[in-house]
Amino acid sequence: MSTPLVRNLQQLSADTFDVLVIGGGIYGLTIACDAAQRGLSVALVDAGDFGSGTSFNHLRTIHGGLRYLQTLDLVRARESLFERRALARIAPWAVRPLSFVLPLGRSLTRGPAAMRVAFVLDSLVASDRNDGLPQSLHLPAGRVLSRDEAVALCPLLANQPITGAAVWYDYVAWDADRLTLAWALAAADNGAALANYVEATALVVADGRVAGADCVDRVAGEAFRINARTVVNATGARLNALLTPWAAAVNLPFLQAMNIVTRRDAPTTALGGSSASGRNLFLVPWRGRALFGTWESAQLCDASRTDVDGPALGAFLTELNDAFPTLHLTRDDVSLVHRGVVPARVRSGQAPALEGHDCIYEHRADGLAGLISVAGTKYTTARGVAERIVSRLYGELARVAPPSVSAEQPLPCANLQGDALLRHAASHEMVVTLADAVMRRTPLGALGCPSEVELASAASVVGDVLGWSPARQTEEVAAVRALY
Repeated sequence: MSTPLVRNLQQLSADTFDVLVIGGGIYGLTIACDAAQRGLSVALVDAGDFGSGTSFNHLRTIHGGLRYLQTLDLVRARESLFERRALARIAPWAVRPLSFVLPLGRSLTRGPAAMRVAFVLDSLVASDRNDGLPQSLHLPAGRVLSRDEAVALCPLLANQPITGAAVWYDYVAWDADRLTLAWALAAADNGAALANYVEATALVVADGRVAGADCVDRVAGEAFRINARTVVNATGARLNALLTPWAAAVNLPFLQAMNIVTRRDAPTTALGGSSASGRNLFLVPWRGRALFGTWESAQLCDASRTDVDGPALGAFLTELNDAFPTLHLTRDDVSLVHRGVVPARVRSGQAPALEGHDCIYEHRADGLAGLISVAGTKYTTARGVAERIVSRLYGELARVAPPSVSAEQPLPCANLQGDALLRHAASHEMVVTLADAVMRRTPLGALGCPSEVELASAASVVGDVLGWSPARQTEEVAAVRALY
């Protein structure tokens, strides 16, 4: 078992840390873990629960960069391959191989000939895709199928006007939320001090250099200060909240992003499709259900809003039915909407699009030496971004950076199920609310809102560990239902 996660706010306020990471999504957690593994003293806080923002709302897939070969971006393809393999190596319990099928027509750029070229490049760039991995996680090379072969593999294609299909292999993150949490557990194993439900309200600056942050404990309502020599702002959509008072705000636009979990049974393969707007969408089988995504809004959004309105969900369903015409999805099929906001790229004369590169800002020129802000959209490559940022932090600290080991050190796994996992999460993994346990520590609520009986049982188990009264248990159940 890993080191228990404990909300030790006294330690956070008493020590001076080498680095304070603000934000406990996948970027913040991988940064905290990499820094702690390399010997820095680390603190991390998040205004909500770990991984409860956009990092919770993704399509549960770990990509190897095949998409980048279509534009001959070999550097990014190689990076994605390396990070996909690293995740499989350090968290083999969290991922499973999955075949992806993309229907092909007579298009010059998206037809069989183009995909054969892409697979030739992939065979060269990804020749070591399986190095160091157990046989169960080996991924075969991609190939182009005839129409008959494609329909035999994926019967949903039977009535579509296709000439064939491309099939390749990536991973599906079977335990996606446990994988995100594992970075927090690994950071704690290496001495990091972490706390959820602690909001950083303002940066502390002295002589043109960050010196920490003023914080509020959202559980008890108490204010305190965390002292640190460097600070990483990994707050996602709230990136500018800490920067604006210092005239250091970054011009980072955002799009609303959405994935949906449905009640539909899943096929055995992931299936790609293209909507009438040209958007590429995927059906992904996960825990026996069909997930769909990812949809982004056509216009920039208010980064402070993550709720999804009816028209946006309706637009998403319309595009899904364009891409997968045999499914006839309706709102009644939707059991859970994953939503968040993601960085956008805006170019003159073009509609805003997803920003595919990580966005890293150093703020020395703003009079905030020692502060780095980061945002991104790629779950797969977050660890690699973290490695680069931690190396920069060593420069800010005027120290020589030792090699990163986060691509090699195994991530902890609880190896528990059912009530045992609920009880362990409540006692060892910093559960503060029932939603923490139901949605992010266990798979109980991964496919939609649990039944009243399941929620009451979960509240009883967690409440027994945390000392909740019957009234508190009832409130926690209501709060979970409201989230769905």
